[in-house]
Amino acid sequence: MPISGEIAYSADLDLPDLLQSGRPCSVALTISASGATIVPSAATLTLYAPGQTDPVLDAVSATVAASGVVSYTIAAAVLDPTLPGRTYGPGWLESWSVTIGGVDYPFNRPAALSVRPIVPTVSDETLLSEYPDLLAYSVQGATTFQAIRETAWGDIVRRWLQGGGATWNIADSSLFHEAHRELTLAKQWRLSAKSHGNDALVELAKEHRQSYEAAWSRIAAQYDRDQDGRIDDPEEVEPNSMVLNRSATRAVRRVPSRNRGTMVIR
Repeated sequence: MPISGEIAYSADLDLPDLLQSGRPCSVALTISASGATIVPSAATLTLYAPGQTDPVLDAVSATVAASGVVSYTIAAAVLDPTLPGRTYGPGWLESWSVTIGGVDYPFNRPAALSVRPIVPTVSDETLLSEYPDLLAYSVQGATTFQAIRETAWGDIVRRWLQGGGATWNIADSSLFHEAHRELTLAKQWRLSAKSHGNDALVELAKEHRQSYEAAWSRIAAQYDRDQDGRIDDPEEVEPNSMVLNRSATRAVRRVPSRNRGTMVIR
């Protein structure tokens, strides 16, 4: 809850940041209120490594764009995992201080460090290969599915994290491909149904939502826990049900050599 009598500023802190070692990483923040983006007069970023009291970046000045986007590019040297305390995994923290109307407001975003962060593997072309006429049913003037793909991706990552999973050590982004595709199509057809008032599209949205749930249940991951850039064991996959109980003995299934790289257990 905001302090009584003050404006409840919203920040786009919907997901933790997943930083990548070995290169500069741009982090950003957008503040809004009453449906409008706020343009701060100034902003700083303090960055903490896992379990460290002293920050690795201490109140460095961030860039405030005319659009209101607050950003800072973290140098590769700051994210060097060979330095003491700067370990791979979760526990990193971005602590922003944003000045609005002469008052400094704090916003925190958790982060994790990975050698190869996961990325979405579903593109507009993926969706159009399923439905070549999909754009014809979109909201008038739409030329891309970028926004709805990003929304679906955020839902998937949040669901994985809330279930006890980690994203920084996943070795292959494609394990989420089917679920991401089906959830994006479910959202897109639901939006199209509202736009066109077509009950048939509502049913199509429901079918893809069911397909999404089925795809989610089949997800099985391969990991790079030592962050050497390779799959720990190409013949092991871990069902996503195991992320709900990390204290349990890790259940894996051996994949025959001819199927190495298979991410789905059926």
